[in-house]
Amino acid sequence: MAGPRRSSSKDRGAALVMVLWGAVVMSIIAAAAAQQASTSAVVVNAGAELTRARALADGGVRLGWGAFADGRIGNFVDTWACRNGEDALMVQLRPETSRIDINVASAELLAALFAAAGASRPSAMEMAEAAVTYRSFGSDADQGNAIEPDGAEPEPVEIKADEFQRGPFQTVEELGYLPGMDVNLFRAIADDITVHSRSSDITRRFASANVRKADDELARLEGRSTDDPPAAALPAFEGSLLNVRAIAVTASGAVFVRDAVVEGPIDPDGEPAMLRFVQGRIRAGEVLPDARNAQPCTQGFTAIRRS
Repeated sequence: MAGPRRSSSKDRGAALVMVLWGAVVMSIIAAAAAQQASTSAVVVNAGAELTRARALADGGVRLGWGAFADGRIGNFVDTWACRNGEDALMVQLRPETSRIDINVASAELLAALFAAAGASRPSAMEMAEAAVTYRSFGSDADQGNAIEPDGAEPEPVEIKADEFQRGPFQTVEELGYLPGMDVNLFRAIADDITVHSRSSDITRRFASANVRKADDELARLEGRSTDDPPAAALPAFEGSLLNVRAIAVTASGAVFVRDAVVEGPIDPDGEPAMLRFVQGRIRAGEVLPDARNAQPCTQGFTAIRRS
């Protein structure tokens, strides 16, 4: 009798262990399911917050342009902020002519900008010359039809067709095709270049430090002065070309940046043209100003000094 009893005791012990392990496994599965549900809820909520921030930033571009066009935003120096409930909207404006147009700028100016942003002098000049070749490839001059002042035909440009587009830059991102252009250098100059101003004149008063440094270098080579004109009242908005940067921050901390280039009509009642409308980014080291005391967006914008 002792043998069967021992066997029955072992069976009951094994069954108990199986039950306990089953309970442990089920609790782990239940905890994992709860964690997944919680994570999914967080992801859904984060997605909704980002969607709201994006919608606010998108609306902020038009709202900011309109406020400048009718005089409610009065300068390019401050950040202009308003509140939409618990969410904050910040708008920063500047003339597009405070940037360097990569379709118009000389190779020397482009090289000076690349160097100001950290490229070595030889690399900066190589990229600048490649940029000029890129934007002009396919023109009469590049086909050998142009005649130099001394009567000599220009040397034909040799360039790989699979590396370069034939014609002017359509977007600033195309600079990524240039040999030697890396991500860090592009990010350093992305806010300083444009394809929309169509002007070789730079509005230095509102230009970045790198743009002014590049223009100073070009002025030195050309023997001209770069003394900034005295500050003057902002001219009336008549067909101006503006960079509009809208930053939306929701109550939960979701952030979305919209970067746009807006060409305003001469007719103040006309619709602006959106020449560029892309997702922007918070810049390295950028600290957003405190917009807690800004007025509601329905009432206009509050000027906040940029950090």
